[in-house]
Amino acid sequence: MTCEVAVMNKHGVALAADSALSVSDGQKVYHTAEKLFKIAEAPIAIMAYGCAEIMGVPWELVIKSYIRQLGERRFPAAEQYGEDFLRFVEASETLFPASVQRDWFRRIVEALWTTDIRDVWRKKLDGPPRNHPHKASTLLLQTIKEALAAFKGVAPIDQLGHAYGERILSEYAEVLKELETRLFHDVHLNDEISDALRLLVKLTHTHQWFHPDNLTGIIVAGFGEAELFPSLYIYNVGTVAAARLRWLKVDEAHVDREHPVIVIPFAQTDMIDLFCTGIYPAMKERLVDIIVKCLPAPTGAHKAGKSARAQAQETAGAVREILEKEFQEKYTLPLISAVDVLSRFELAKMAEALISLTAFKARMSTQQQETVGGPIDVAVISKGEGFAWVKNKNMLKREDAAGFLMP
Repeated sequence: MTCEVAVMNKHGVALAADSALSVSDGQKVYHTAEKLFKIAEAPIAIMAYGCAEIMGVPWELVIKSYIRQLGERRFPAAEQYGEDFLRFVEASETLFPASVQRDWFRRIVEALWTTDIRDVWRKKLDGPPRNHPHKASTLLLQTIKEALAAFKGVAPIDQLGHAYGERILSEYAEVLKELETRLFHDVHLNDEISDALRLLVKLTHTHQWFHPDNLTGIIVAGFGEAELFPSLYIYNVGTVAAARLRWLKVDEAHVDREHPVIVIPFAQTDMIDLFCTGIYPAMKERLVDIIVKCLPAPTGAHKAGKSARAQAQETAGAVREILEKEFQEKYTLPLISAVDVLSRFELAKMAEALISLTAFKARMSTQQQETVGGPIDVAVISKGEGFAWVKNKNMLKREDAAGFLMP
């Protein structure tokens, strides 16, 4: 886990990120991770959270390779920097040659077929598959269809195009055949089962699904050359397969005259949500439930043709609306008014304080591992001054080393 935040108003954007990097499922935490990056001399920054690497390559190396490639190029809109960066990742044969793409495709499919299909299927069997071959085949097909059903309502990744799924199956046919033989060697695989397994692979690569072990959030924030106020774009990024990067723009935010202040936390968001809204989001729903249970049962509901459940839902909706209005008027709007007039360096202080608050909460908690902490990197971006570091752990280390070496 990590914690990052963007605080924006019409003066600029402040970005802050902790340095915690957890390994071995959080058993070991290092405080040296690079998560916030200056993009050359452009008024743009990139932050990364989630998986620290993409296909075995640290994001730090990928982003710094892009910075060298960007050179003096500039774009009218901040979004164009994000799209250009993603195109660079997709097209870089140096970072992700075809052999590496094939290897990571094999890893992802093997993990998918093992965890979601084979392990679930084995639990359904009474004994070894060979003892009940027909039952084993039937249950295997049923398990695959259950996994396929989870994709109902999941939208495709539009930029990949309709032909990409078939391209995946064709280009990696040998890999799929090898995995199929190795993972399901103890059951007869008819054409229907094989087709269903391949359809699952096709859906996982063409739809908005990302394996959690390979998912990174990428934030691009700042100013395009033609933009007066700052913007921010959030992308989910997966892996490269068959020369295409799987990515999805999940959200965007723009400061303008109607929305002068934006505060967005990433990864571990609970304390920042509390600061910005005045209550934990989960606690707000719990509070609604408590209030509804304490209210006397409404009279006349059945006469009006409403069931008790429908009446409870209506009451909960009304309570939720009242609470939302109360928190908005008494807490959120005054906070927005205060942040609206902050200078860019005061925005930086606020961003750093929000990360520090989250780290302190993690340190004091007895119910979670301390996976937020270490030095906090802070930067500000403005239209006129561009990107400026306020705090950077590497710069501090260099100054410490210079002081140590001075006579």
